Amino acid sequence: MVKFRRMSDDLLLQRRFERERKARKEAERLLEQKSIEIFHANQRLDGLARQTRAIVETAAEGIVTYSHDGRIDLFNRSAARIFERDDANEIGIRQLFKMTQNLEQVLFPQQSGLSPIEGGHDAEPVEIQGVTQGGRQFCAEVAISRSGAGDDSQYTMLVRDLTRKKTLEARLAQAQKMESVGQLASGIAHEINTPIQFVNDNMLFLEGAFGDLGKLLDLFDLLAKRVENGEAADDLIEKIRTEQELADLPFLRSEFPGAIAQSLEGIQRVATIVRAMKEFSQTSTENKTATQLNRMIENSLTVIRNQADQIANIETELDPEVGDVVCLSGPVSQCLLNVINNSLEAIQEQGASQIGCVRVSSHARAEAVEIRVQDNGPGVPAKIRDRIFEPFFTTKEVGKGMGQGLSFVYDTIVTKHGGEIDIEPVPCGGTCVRMRLPTAIGVSG
Repeated sequence: MVKFRRMSDDLLLQRRFERERKARKEAERLLEQKSIEIFHANQRLDGLARQTRAIVETAAEGIVTYSHDGRIDLFNRSAARIFERDDANEIGIRQLFKMTQNLEQVLFPQQSGLSPIEGGHDAEPVEIQGVTQGGRQFCAEVAISRSGAGDDSQYTMLVRDLTRKKTLEARLAQAQKMESVGQLASGIAHEINTPIQFVNDNMLFLEGAFGDLGKLLDLFDLLAKRVENGEAADDLIEKIRTEQELADLPFLRSEFPGAIAQSLEGIQRVATIVRAMKEFSQTSTENKTATQLNRMIENSLTVIRNQADQIANIETELDPEVGDVVCLSGPVSQCLLNVINNSLEAIQEQGASQIGCVRVSSHARAEAVEIRVQDNGPGVPAKIRDRIFEPFFTTKEVGKGMGQGLSFVYDTIVTKHGGEIDIEPVPCGGTCVRMRLPTAIGVSG
């Protein structure tokens, strides 16, 4: 009995040992399998890491990552090229930019812009002044995203050098201005030629009149000498009377004031046109300056008024409460010309028998000024109203316009000035374009 029980225990131990041996082999097999899987996963991770590093290093945009205290952790090749720096590991993120009041707020965005990922922050592009290692300043566009919170915050910055873009924008603005000047040239030439013509006519009249008066003065001098010498002067007096009749002195006396006044008026008109053209061509396209808005509107209308001749009457209603506005006066003038020109083209294409009307008005609003251009043309169809400010969108025939005029208006008013622009239908027919500029200094652009 004891022997049987011992054999049974041995059998149980053997079976348990066999199970443990199989379990160990299975564990070893699983361990080897997991080790292989981990090895392959690590290889994939290494590949992804290399790929990510390659993408980061070859990206066209500068990529910079930094911690909550401003320590730079990553500075890719494009960032090194943009900032012209080889010392990124020795400086902090703040040294890459010109110090301004809002620099900290830009570089370290807080909770105000949380993304759907808790603790994250959306990247909104902002323009600030970058500084190269040599001290050169340039316009940079940065988009910064944040992950984590507090001391665990990490920031990723995408940065672009806008120097070339700004240069091209300035050239485009100048080209558009010169295009407008070219379009207006014939009208301006006619506008100047009209007063010059009657000034010329008046000068010819005065030249002839003063020639006749000169003859009379010579005769009077001769008469005075004869009287002084006690000589006879009857023949000379008769000659003077004849010359007086030929000169028609009463006529000259009545015409002189009008001819002189008309000439002065013509010269003043030419001076006004030249001054308006000078101010239009020399206005700033790069720096915002305090600008007399109503005067800017009047100068723009002086430039375009003759082009409107036979198409539409241009009426104005300028609010005297509108004062100086800090703006890019050149582009804003160009915007006004573009909008008025659109109104004139719409009225002309309408083919109405009667002359049209374009009404330009300015209005002082709370923290803003408003320019309205209203016409009695055919209006803008509702289906294209939302697209009219898109670049290259045009309803004109091929070759008659590239669709950049109103796109330029939108970019200038909204993007560069933080303003508003909209198009409203006029109940009695026509279109009203409303441009709103903030009066506060420091808006975008």
